[in-house]
Amino acid sequence: MIWQQQADATLSQDNPVSATLYTVFAAARNVRIISVNVSVTWTVQPTPLEIVLTIDGQTIIHAQTNPTSAGNYMIRRKGNAAESAQVFQTDDTEDSRKAFVYEGRTVKVEARTTGGTTSNLSARVKHAKIP
Repeated sequence: MIWQQQADATLSQDNPVSATLYTVFAAARNVRIISVNVSVTWTVQPTPLEIVLTIDGQTIIHAQTNPTSAGNYMIRRKGNAAESAQVFQTDDTEDSRKAFVYEGRTVKVEARTTGGTTSNLSARVKHAKIP
C-alpha cells in the first residue's frame, strides 16, 4: 500500500452563518488525514469553533470553546479523551507535532462556529490517498 500526498484542501468562508457546517474536504475514498488547521476571525467571539470529521460513518469533533480571533488551531488527538471530547492545540511545540492518524474508506472534514459575529472561517487539510 503506497500513500500519495495530495494537494491541500482549503476553506475560506467569508461571513459564515452560525452553526452551519462548511465542507473543507469532501468525502473521498481511502484517505489518510495528515493535519488539519482552522482559524476564525471575529468581532464578537463565537463559541465554540469546531472541526467535524466523519470517518466511515463515525463523527469526531475537535473544538475550542473560546477561540482567539485569527488564532491558528491544529488537531491533536488526545488518547485519554473520548472521541467526542477532542481539543485543538494552539502552539507549535514538540507536543503539537506528535503524529496522529485519521484514515478511512470515506472521510469528510467540515468546520463551523456557533454564535458571535465572524468575518472569516478558514481551514486547511493535508491528506494522502491510495490511488
